[in-house]
Amino acid sequence: MSFTSVLGIGILLVVIVLIKKQSLIEMVGSKRLIGINLSEKQWFHNKWMSGLFLFVLNAILFSLAVGLIFASGLLEVPYLHILIMVAATFTSIYFWIVIRVSVKRAKKDQLIMGVMGSSFYMILFFVFLYMYITLDPSTPEHDTFMAAIGLMFGMIVAMVAWAACFFITAFSNKN
Repeated sequence: MSFTSVLGIGILLVVIVLIKKQSLIEMVGSKRLIGINLSEKQWFHNKWMSGLFLFVLNAILFSLAVGLIFASGLLEVPYLHILIMVAATFTSIYFWIVIRVSVKRAKKDQLIMGVMGSSFYMILFFVFLYMYITLDPSTPEHDTFMAAIGLMFGMIVAMVAWAACFFITAFSNKN
C-alpha cells in the first residue's frame, strides 16, 4: 500500500469522524477526569485562555508525534510510523472532544476558542507552503522532487488537522 493510499484513507476516516462527531461527543461525554479538571479551572472558562491552551496542546501533540516518528525510524520496525500517526490522530481527536465538552460556552466564544486553537495547524500549513515555495537544491546535483512531495503531504495533513480541530472544537452541539 502506497503512502498516498494511506493518506487518502486517513483523510476519509477524518471526514467520517467529522460527520459522526456528535455521537463521538456523546460517547466521550463530559465526565472524563481531564474534562472535570479543566472545567474546574477558572482560567479555562475564558475563551482566549482556553483557545491558547488548545493551541499549546496541539503544538505539544504534534511535536510528540513527530518526535516519535523520527524515533521509530531508528528502530527499523516496519510500519511503526503509520501506527504512530494513527494513534496521534485519535489522541488529538479525543482531546479536542474533551476540551469541547468541558465547558458550556456561547457559540461566539466557542468559535473564538476553536479559531485560536486550530490556528496552530494553519500556521504549520503556511510554514510548509513557504518551505515549498522557497525550495532550492543545496547542490547542483541535488534533486528536490522528494522534498517537494513531502512538503505537499505535510500541507495536506496540516489542512486536514486544521479542519478537524476547528469543526470539532468550534461547531459541535452540546446536549
